[in-house]
Amino acid sequence: MKKLLLSILFISGLSASAQTTIFQDNFDSYTDFAKAGVGSWTLTDIDLRPTYGFGGGTTFLNSGTPMAFIVFNSTTVTRTGGTGLPVSATSDWTARSGQKAMACIAAVPNGAFPTNDDWLISPQITLGSSGNELSFWAKSCDGDFPDEVFEVFVSTTTTAVASFTSIGASETTAFGTYTEYIYDLTAFDGQPIYVGIHCTSADQFGFMLDDFKVTTTGLGVNEAFARKFSTYPNPANNVVNISNNDNIILTNVDINDINGRTVKTMKVNNLSEVQLNVNDLTSGVYFMNISTDSGTAVKKFIKN
Repeated sequence: MKKLLLSILFISGLSASAQTTIFQDNFDSYTDFAKAGVGSWTLTDIDLRPTYGFGGGTTFLNSGTPMAFIVFNSTTVTRTGGTGLPVSATSDWTARSGQKAMACIAAVPNGAFPTNDDWLISPQITLGSSGNELSFWAKSCDGDFPDEVFEVFVSTTTTAVASFTSIGASETTAFGTYTEYIYDLTAFDGQPIYVGIHCTSADQFGFMLDDFKVTTTGLGVNEAFARKFSTYPNPANNVVNISNNDNIILTNVDINDINGRTVKTMKVNNLSEVQLNVNDLTSGVYFMNISTDSGTAVKKFIKN
């Protein structure tokens, strides 16, 4: 397909050495063709350039507009004569799993920005005590413009791009077939981090990323203690329940936002199960610091 210039926490099993998933996302839960407001991901468009559109009467929300990344669903694209983008010898915009993936569409270059300068930044992820690893799958979407370039960065402080440090050399993707990219995160063991995927392709067409995952082989004492507590529903609308099967007595619950600010505090009168009203919180990711008679646990939840 030729490009057309237009004026785009799950926790699983625990053992001493088993690999445990502490965060993963395949992007299927987000709105088709959203270029902002994608859950707790940060999409930062530095170049602010218009993006290439598609030929053949192909259209989708936000096509041709400046963007960093977009939630791309190839099955719901509208085109002349039908819906959905067909796969061909030179075009493959399909997700690896489900129907959606994150795509970075080529920015129309100019003198100031001859390449894309676009960031996909993860929510804050608190790593285990050891053996942490990042993986995701990526590909180029167009066989005529296959040289998509990206680099992976990590920040331990904020989502501001200036705070990120590279953790590997830049990579150039292949067309059509997804490749798994794996990065060692042990340098950041036990820390909360943000992962930044920086796309710097030079006048190509489509870089696509799917099935983002962070795992660990070492959950510390605090993580193991936190597993004794259930928090539900998650995501939550109005209330979050906290319970445990060990009759652990709760004394206090502080709710922090992703920037570490305490936004709500609840005194608990020595109960083993409580219900928190979170109706007044804005949508986003939060962390509950649960103080008990046996220690402190941290649990993550999403407010719709």
